[in-house]
Amino acid sequence: MKAALLVAPGRVIVDDIADSPVGPDDVQIQIGGVGLCGSDSSVFSGKWPTPSTPWIMGHEAFGRVIAVGERVPEQRIGETVVVEPNIACFRCGPCQRGLTSACENRLSVGMNRPGALVERLVVTSRFAWHIDGLEPQALVCVEPLAVVEAALRRLSGELPIATLVVGAGPQGLLMSLALMMRGVEVHVLDVNGERLAFAGRLGAKIEPIEQQFDLVVDSVGSPAAHESAVAHAAPGATILVLGLDDRPLGLAARTLVRRQLELRGSLTYDHPVDFRNTIDLMSSRKLDPGRIVAHEFALDEVQDAFEAAPHAPGKTWVRVA
Repeated sequence: MKAALLVAPGRVIVDDIADSPVGPDDVQIQIGGVGLCGSDSSVFSGKWPTPSTPWIMGHEAFGRVIAVGERVPEQRIGETVVVEPNIACFRCGPCQRGLTSACENRLSVGMNRPGALVERLVVTSRFAWHIDGLEPQALVCVEPLAVVEAALRRLSGELPIATLVVGAGPQGLLMSLALMMRGVEVHVLDVNGERLAFAGRLGAKIEPIEQQFDLVVDSVGSPAAHESAVAHAAPGATILVLGLDDRPLGLAARTLVRRQLELRGSLTYDHPVDFRNTIDLMSSRKLDPGRIVAHEFALDEVQDAFEAAPHAPGKTWVRVA
């Protein structure tokens, strides 16, 4: 079967690989498409090291079940599914407390186990979620929307009237849609004018910001983004950080204490609650995350897709079948 393989930093090729065996608790999925996100860009650039090369890329996948293991009901064959790519062990301490996002033995598709940009993917059946009636553009957004829904679930108290989202990449756009669905007035900051304009077309306010906010979402995680988040946080505000960046943020304890800020990090989602809630939300049609999808590439154009994704306004995805 064909797969997108990272052979060197910044270089992806499409080549043939062998199918993975289907274990007793597994399903085999004919992949329809895969969305690209910031983590994928980090793998592509070499910033996020892979266990080996060549390495199969991608994790935001959907497709159709074409085979099942012996302990999986045959009725699952033919289901449209989205992949929950962070696979918990359910044995470690965090897993036993329900915090599977912090699993000590977590396998992450495309990160520390081979990825989903393949014609056929094998995963444990409980991590393949059945969902019907959605367009491909919506299906590639289910996994990153679960990240957003988990972050909002973890917040304490009611949402404020207005919120600032720093960063108009795909994660910031999905956060903006999720907040606006809840009746929150969303303001967005980004240094990329095209991305900022895209957020405006979705309904966010993008004019220069003078006010401060009780909730600020940093969807980037860089020192510059965090500086903007802190500058626009009201006294006593919560700063919710979703972006992953290795650089220190530079927030002085004096600032944190004197302004009584709450700094909250949120990593992926917890199984099964957040994916289940996101599937329910998508099925209700209250939110259409496919609105953020703007760029489609074929599998044999995957190099172009990875080069475009970090800067293009809206979300990029790769159609596999």
